[in-house]
Parts: sequence; C-alpha cells; structure tokens
Amino acid sequence: MNRRQLLGYLAGVGAAGTAGCGLTPSRRGPRPPQDPVTTGDPTATPRTDWDPRERVRTSDPSTVATAWGLDEVVDLGELGADREAGTPIDELVASNATDGTLLYFPPGRYRIDETVFVDGDDRIGLLGDEATIVPTDGFASTVLAFGYPEPLAELLVRGLTFDYRAEDTGGRPVLGIADDLVLYRDLSVRGPSDVSGDIVRLDVTTPEGIGVVDRLSLPDGSPVPSVTGCEVGDNNHGDVSFYDCHIAGFPDNGLYADPPEGSINVFGGFFRNNGVAGVRITTSEPSLVRGVRVRCDDADGAGENMRGIRLRGGYDHVVEDCVVELLDVTSSDGAVTIASELASATVRNCHLHVDADGVNAIRVKSPNADADDAVRGGRSGSRTSGSPATPPAAPRYRRPTAAAVRSATSRSTSPATIGTASSPRTSRGSCSTRVSPSLTTRSRCATHRSSAATSGSATTPRPNAAGRIARPPTARRRRRSEDRRRPQLRP
Repeated sequence: MNRRQLLGYLAGVGAAGTAGCGLTPSRRGPRPPQDPVTTGDPTATPRTDWDPRERVRTSDPSTVATAWGLDEVVDLGELGADREAGTPIDELVASNATDGTLLYFPPGRYRIDETVFVDGDDRIGLLGDEATIVPTDGFASTVLAFGYPEPLAELLVRGLTFDYRAEDTGGRPVLGIADDLVLYRDLSVRGPSDVSGDIVRLDVTTPEGIGVVDRLSLPDGSPVPSVTGCEVGDNNHGDVSFYDCHIAGFPDNGLYADPPEGSINVFGGFFRNNGVAGVRITTSEPSLVRGVRVRCDDADGAGENMRGIRLRGGYDHVVEDCVVELLDVTSSDGAVTIASELASATVRNCHLHVDADGVNAIRVKSPNADADDAVRGGRSGSRTSGSPATPPAAPRYRRPTAAAVRSATSRSTSPATIGTASSPRTSRGSCSTRVSPSLTTRSRCATHRSSAATSGSATTPRPNAAGRIARPPTARRRRRSEDRRRPQLRP
C-alpha cells in the first residue's frame, strides 16, 4: 500500500466519523482491517498489494513471511538459540538479519547482553511467538537498533515482549529507522524502566514512507524523570498511525510525536497517568486523535503537569470521540490544551471529566503572532516534483465565544453541552479553534485562563522538493534536539 492509498483511507475514515455524532464518544478508534489467513511458499514473489495495517491472524512464520513479502524464514530455535535466557543471542540475531529475511523467535526467553545493530538498505522482519527478550541485569541502552546508523528499507516487528523487571534495567527495547515502512505490532515491555532514556522510537525517513504502531503495550512506565513512553523521532518525514496502544506511567509524555514532517493519527488506545501529556502532537500537517481514552487518577504516578491531549503546534488538527478524565493530578493545564504555536484545531464529540481543583477542561492559549504561518505546512495539489508550490488555504473556524468558554469550565454536576455555531473564516495570522456543540465537559474549575486571539503575520516558508513545508523548531524542540536528533545509544 502506498502513501497516497493510506491518506485516502484516513480521509474516508474522517468523513465517516463526522457524519453522525452522539454524546457518548467511542473509546476505540477503527481497528485495522484483518488480513485473511493465507498459506503459501515464503520464497514466492513478494506481495505488492499488502496493506501494513492488516493483521495476519496466525503466528505461522511461513504465512507471515508470505504476507509481509519476505523471501526466507530463519528459525532461531533451529539455529541453537538458548530459549531459557542462558547464553546471549546477540551475534546470532545480528548475523542472520539479512535482506528479505524473517527472523522467527519460537516460544522462550532470549538473553541479550549488548545492543544488536542492523543497518543497510534491507527489508527485515522479526516475529515472536510467546517470545520474551531478557536484557542482562543492569542493561541501560538500546536492545534492538535496526536501521542505525543507516536506515533500512523496511522493518517489521511483531510479537516480542521485553522483560525489564530486573533492578536498574531498562532503556530502549527497539529503535526502528527505515525509508519506506516501520511496523510495530503486539510489542510490550514488562516492568518499569528504571534507567534514563526514552522507550520505543521510530523514524520513517522519507515523505512517501509510512509508520504503523499497533497494540503497543507499555503499562509499567518509569520512575525516572524525563522518560517518554513512545516517540516519533526527529528523523521522521512520513505519516505515522497508532492503533489501540496502552501507555502508562511515564513522566515526560506517554506518546510524544514531534516530527519535522508527516502527519500523526492516533486511533483508540488508553493513556494513563503520564506526565506532561498522555498524547502530545506537533506536526507540520493536519493530524487526527480519535477514540482515545486518557485517565489521570494517581498524582504520585507520574511527573508534573498531567495534561490529557496536548496539541502543541501545526494546523487543522482534529480531536474527536475521545474521553479524558482528570481525577487526581500533580498539576495540569487542562484535559485538552491548545498551545500558542497552534494555528487551528477542531475538538468535537468528546467527554471531558475534570474532578481536580483549578484545572481546565479546555485551555486555549493566546497564539503567537506567527502561529498561523510559521507552523503551517502541508501539500499542495498536483505538482511537478521539485517545483515550487503554495499550500492551499485550509478552512478556518472562529474561536469559541466567551460564554461558551465559561460554560465549558464552570462548576457542574452533570455534563454540559457547549459550543458555538460558527462559519469558516480565512483571515491569516491568528489561531482558530472550533469547539463542537457535541462536546461535553464536567469540571470543578470556575475560571478559564485562555485569552482572545491575537493577530500577526510571518513570511510563508517555501515548500521542499516533496511539496511539504518543514516547520521551524519550537523552543522545546531546540532544547531537546541534541539528544533526540540522533538516537540515544548509551554504552
């Protein structure tokens, strides 16, 4: 499936989602379509019509290899891998991860002592069947570094559990960097990561590439400050979609998506007791958060400022059919927050339940003067590759009225419907946020700290050869660029 087809699918999902809105939002987004159980010769010609969102409903390695378009299955058990976590398998994995190969981990526990590096222009798959990777006690680096230092063509990883229950053990279980496709499916980490360093990361390095993260499970978090659950890295330029992920207990964001290019789409999932934000989005193209549930009910379980969904920058983002519950927090700007760098966004058909003093249901910050132009990006229509193009003007919506904002954050014992019936506008240089009439909130906060929109302007940046406009780094991106631009691989 190419990138155009994936974008068409997402557009279709968006159209279907806006057709009918009820007051009870769905807590799950659309599930990826199931791939029928197939059989075939794993050495056959790779499939050209395979959709990476499809779930292959079998753990048979030959069937999975055929579905993924890989040529050969290498069974690590047959090669003598110790399945009781005795002898490390570092060299065995590295030496057999070759182009067109599916590495199969049969049921067992596999010890890894040092980072496994695999790079080059290859297509590689890893398939676990009740398989657990056990880093040596005290491990504090990256376990599997695939596509580092040079990106792969495609990386597909499914069905691996990483055991971090040993003391002072953690780090990044998997780093995936590829030009065309990064797929993580049914990956999990058990035990808290009690060393510094973010957990899962992926980078799709070309604008035509795509990333899919499906059913990632990180339920045990980290007690160490500044640790993030899942990160879309600074080398990412393609579109990335998340399905039904569970991320909990991380001090510095559950899901942190701040790529220089590409859209982020989050369908379903449960994000609990994460500091800074459960889901944090900054993209140069419109992104979507649908059917997500965020719950903060343990002020001792994460870091400061426990927001629900944070839209940090970009334009025309949509948050819909979500449930956000802020019941016990260290501090919080709000259940849904709109940052100053954001040009426009729509929040609709969401249920926001705030039962913490002094916390907003929605907070819309006064925009920066250059929020509209400096952060704005996206594609134009058809164009010749490499030629300049101007991105089309997107629909703009009025900010909620003062009365509507007050009703969203007033004391209430039952859900209150809020919103404004507003028409599109096209003025530039200001932030525009639309709050849908189908949004419901329940909040104990009696004040709202947001202010009215201000105006400003900036020079429209020129698109690159791929037809996109890469946004300039925000202050936070500049502060974190040194350790995020290159993957963190500690000795």
